[in-house]
Amino acid sequence: MLYSKPKDEISVILAQYHIVPNYFETVGKVVKVYTNQGVFALKEANVDRVYRNNLVENVRSLQDKGFRSVVPIYHTQNGEYIVEFNTKHYYLMPWIESVDARSDENLHFQRMFTSLGKMHGSTQKEKKVDKDQLQVHYDTLTKRWSKDKDVLENFIEAAEGNWYMSPYELSYCTYFHKILSAHQFARGQLDEWFKKMKDTENTRVVMNHGNLSISHFLVNKRGEGVFINLENAQETTPIQDLTNYYKGSFKTYPIQQPDRNNWLKMYEKNFSLREEERLLFLSYMAYPTQFSSKINSYLKRSDGSTEKDNVRDLLSAYWHMINIEYFVSKIQEDVEAAKAIEDL
Repeated sequence: MLYSKPKDEISVILAQYHIVPNYFETVGKVVKVYTNQGVFALKEANVDRVYRNNLVENVRSLQDKGFRSVVPIYHTQNGEYIVEFNTKHYYLMPWIESVDARSDENLHFQRMFTSLGKMHGSTQKEKKVDKDQLQVHYDTLTKRWSKDKDVLENFIEAAEGNWYMSPYELSYCTYFHKILSAHQFARGQLDEWFKKMKDTENTRVVMNHGNLSISHFLVNKRGEGVFINLENAQETTPIQDLTNYYKGSFKTYPIQQPDRNNWLKMYEKNFSLREEERLLFLSYMAYPTQFSSKINSYLKRSDGSTEKDNVRDLLSAYWHMINIEYFVSKIQEDVEAAKAIEDL
């Protein structure tokens, strides 16, 4: 698709890099710029995210630590990495011609998780555990989860007290024991994590991508992968990238694919999770986040949704939970198998 903005606008921006465009086109959210010096990618930046999360510093820090699987950001002739024009902000990168991920999707994901493990490994830092902050986090989370549990239990009590159940209530009653089991498992993992962290002096923080997605990982024809779109990158626990990615990836029809567990194994070959990190990861993954909010929405029914819509929505949340249950169970199996080998 040919770029719709005036050519003069792009030319003015690129002139600050001493680059003269021949022509350009939009590809997704970037402008692909063809020049005599090569092909470039010009992206309009979310200025708040770029400066709040120190995009440029993060990319340079990764490269300084020897991590090359990240697309570089070019600076202008004046040394600026972010260019402002007409109140908008842009940054320039080399254009990377990526192979089609669909040609071998599983291999593409393996490469992404391998690179993610290397990125986390190359940027890891030890950080002293703030015991007060730890307690506040635990108290806040358990309080919220207790309120969620009250909603879950109150709704089934009300539903079972009805002479005739609505389709939504009947569906919920069918799912309830699975939902409660997931809630109890997540709380148990959280309690184990808190108990262990109280006796732990140091924890780890790493550079997280912040928006991990297969569309943000490009692989060239030589099989070399690079991360793009690091505007949300920040230093925090390594499980943040994992939890955010996996939670989103299971929002689909029921699946039981070991591939997703294998991707995690590829990650851990390069950056092995500590016991306390795994406990918190399993807790966050297993917690049935959606149900209390969906019940509250159903009770209010202020969005005009029909009974059928709500039943379908509840089923989607149930599928999401079941998919995660399989994923978590396979992780537990692997942990138990590793412990059995150690005990030999």
